[in-house]
Amino acid sequence: MESSKNQIQTKILKSSFGEIFFSDDFVSYGSAENIRKVLSRLEEDGLVMRLAHGIYLKPKKDTLLGIVYPTTEEIAKQIAQRDKARIAPTGVMALYLLGLTTQIPLKAVYLTDGSQREVKIGNRNIKFKKTVPRSFAIKDGLLHLIVQAFKEVGQNGTTEEFLQKIASSVHRLETKVIDTQLRYAPVWIQKIISKLYKSN
Repeated sequence: MESSKNQIQTKILKSSFGEIFFSDDFVSYGSAENIRKVLSRLEEDGLVMRLAHGIYLKPKKDTLLGIVYPTTEEIAKQIAQRDKARIAPTGVMALYLLGLTTQIPLKAVYLTDGSQREVKIGNRNIKFKKTVPRSFAIKDGLLHLIVQAFKEVGQNGTTEEFLQKIASSVHRLETKVIDTQLRYAPVWIQKIISKLYKSN
């Protein structure tokens, strides 16, 4: 137990502040029960914070803000990396990442080709929704967000105001992306994006 504690503690001490850890990261240092007990002890010592079941943070502290928590997007990416899965933000999260809403979604939904699950972190929820490989046909991250934003508001929600707001994101797309990847979006979205892109 003491040996496990020393090894886990050393690994965490050598890491950067703000780094996220999973219980699985320490699997070579002892049994699952041992690792859980050690992390619980290190949490009491203030070396780590438990974000969710099996997910820990080496807290980064700011003199004014206090503890700086990772964003939902950062946590989701770390989980995906651990699971060797692809993820893609949808819904309100896509709108937020594009700057189309300032409201941080309390429930962030991501498409994934990994396991379907829901992770609760404080008052936030991250939902990984199992999808078909075709959902990842759009490789460009920006185009994916734009398409998901249109899907979120729907055809009736594409008001002049919405189109004006999303236009700057559309204009940042590369011509090559428009030519090769836009075809994977629903037809009504393809038409609007093409028109906005040409108006630049």
